[in-house]
Amino acid sequence: MAMIIRFITVVAFFAAAAPTVSAFAFPPSVSTSASIGNARIRSQMTPAIATFISPSSPECSIRSSSGSSSLSALPFSAGSGMMMNSFVVKSVARKLIVALVSAFALLNFRKVFQPNSLIKGDKSTTDADLPEVAPSCPFIGNQILVGSRQFGTGYFYHKMSAILNHPRMWVYSFMGTPGMVVSGGQRVKSILNKEFAADGVKNYVQPNGVLNEHNLLAESDKKKHSLLRRLVGSAMTPSRVTASMPALQEAAEKQVQKMVNSNKDNGHNNDIYTMETVCNDYTLDVAWQQILGLDLKEDDIPEFTKAVDTWISGFTSVRVNMNIDAQRAPCFKAKKYLQALIMEKIEYLEKNGPDGSTVSGMVFAVDDNAEVEGGGTGRKLTKEEVVENSLLLILAGSETSASTLTNAMLCIGLNKETWKNVVEEQKKVVSKYGNEQGKVEFTTKMLDRECPYLDAVVRETMRIKPISQGAPRTTKKTMKVDGFQIPKGWGINWSVLLTHELDPVTYKEDGSHMDVRTGFVPERWLEDTTKPTTDFIPMGAGPRYCLGSTLAYAEMKVFLAVLAQNVNDFQLAEGQKEKDVLWKRLSIIPRPLNGVPITIQPSTVVSESIKIEQEVSRQIKNKIPTISVTDLPNKKMITKQDNNEVDLVLS
Repeated sequence: MAMIIRFITVVAFFAAAAPTVSAFAFPPSVSTSASIGNARIRSQMTPAIATFISPSSPECSIRSSSGSSSLSALPFSAGSGMMMNSFVVKSVARKLIVALVSAFALLNFRKVFQPNSLIKGDKSTTDADLPEVAPSCPFIGNQILVGSRQFGTGYFYHKMSAILNHPRMWVYSFMGTPGMVVSGGQRVKSILNKEFAADGVKNYVQPNGVLNEHNLLAESDKKKHSLLRRLVGSAMTPSRVTASMPALQEAAEKQVQKMVNSNKDNGHNNDIYTMETVCNDYTLDVAWQQILGLDLKEDDIPEFTKAVDTWISGFTSVRVNMNIDAQRAPCFKAKKYLQALIMEKIEYLEKNGPDGSTVSGMVFAVDDNAEVEGGGTGRKLTKEEVVENSLLLILAGSETSASTLTNAMLCIGLNKETWKNVVEEQKKVVSKYGNEQGKVEFTTKMLDRECPYLDAVVRETMRIKPISQGAPRTTKKTMKVDGFQIPKGWGINWSVLLTHELDPVTYKEDGSHMDVRTGFVPERWLEDTTKPTTDFIPMGAGPRYCLGSTLAYAEMKVFLAVLAQNVNDFQLAEGQKEKDVLWKRLSIIPRPLNGVPITIQPSTVVSESIKIEQEVSRQIKNKIPTISVTDLPNKKMITKQDNNEVDLVLS
């Protein structure tokens, strides 16, 4: 690594002086020999590399306007002795630099220009070889962070897999460090299930301040990790997720009603709503209301939203990941703001007792079998552990859910029959479970039992556009997987993307099964013969399987269900249906570049019933016995307030 950095430094210096250096590096008297030498060197290089260092290339030559050598244009006169002496010294120095760089390149040619060709396996493991090695770029090996506008994040893995003809295991390197890409559900699970075994793998994620050592993702000790998982998990049980459903529904209705009311107030259907913004706002409302249990004022929400977005950006920040003055990065300031909010909430709970928030569940969780420092049992989470794992849940529950919902809206918009099916399914739910105003109070059992197509839409979205890879692992000892070796100390990038892409149940050679236009088929999940099984791993596997998966599924399904009950139809705006879909180059889960702008056609009955419910709740809270609401159909609703009937007068 140090060698590569030194070489890049030399090359950078050389490049800065390239026009002048090249003019003197190959004068006429040595042009023939230089050309012969260059020909020999170039014969060992790829065309791109040969062009890069060729003195005849545009980057390494300089010419005057007449086409002759630009020596005559240099700023000195023949009669200037002092300037000539200075020039000779500089010329010798530059020739020396060229000679040193050339010698370095020749002696370290493969190490510099073809670093992957030098990768060797564990020689002591004679019964298993390395799998195929990916071709590499000069200096860095493989640019594993690269994304593309046409594909999004994870492009490197997608493209390199195709170049290598889709092997399930292959070798790469990054900045001098070799690693292994692994795909396939059973193969990945066999590795991840050995997380804490002596001959297995360990977590590659190291605390860098964006998250520290007190959270589930970074904890590497088996006993401590199991304890954290039990205590944090007690706040994420199915029963607690069920109890949180009203909060999820309220947050979804808030965002949907903003769209519906705006559309109605303006009297037309041309208003454009960017679904990335809507979905972000929804999941962040869930984050501060349900996960953290905060009581934010309307004016405080934008600051909270900005802080979460800035903090999450630290996970993909080159500055943070390369530790380039990382502590001054904006994400750390944002984290301090979030930490302060959570600490304030913890102190409130300790003083006033539990509430229904996820943080409350963590604060009051007790493991009666775990020992406490100083003796005894009854281990609880420390404040630092509550804070860090709350932040981890925000990451999992907002960033990933918002991205998946945004992608779902794109896929549905490109495949319009899908939305009709979702709406029809929700009409049946309203008919069966709705009150007199058509309002449905969702439960997890209801969504699981009555909404199979809605579930299929969510799963199909996660199949096509999943997280590119899970948190990397490192081998403790040389492992053998499928007849190949993964040497000790190597990183393992277990690819969710390639596992889904190469699933034999859905695979098509032309790649159309992963295309948001042609591959989005929720119906495949309704039949056992067509739905993915072991090769569907969007939530990971092993002892670090996503602890918040139940909440995430509920969160996404509630939003789409509320939207379907209030919006009969929607259209992708700005000609998206005809244009190629472009993606952000770098994100945790791929996100469309334009944020998915849409126009909507609201329904009437359900959206107005929600508006009635919200107005009644507000009036009851303020203890106003008679309510007059304008612009609503003539209805009357009887509710209870302190055992007294309250009339809702609608005019």
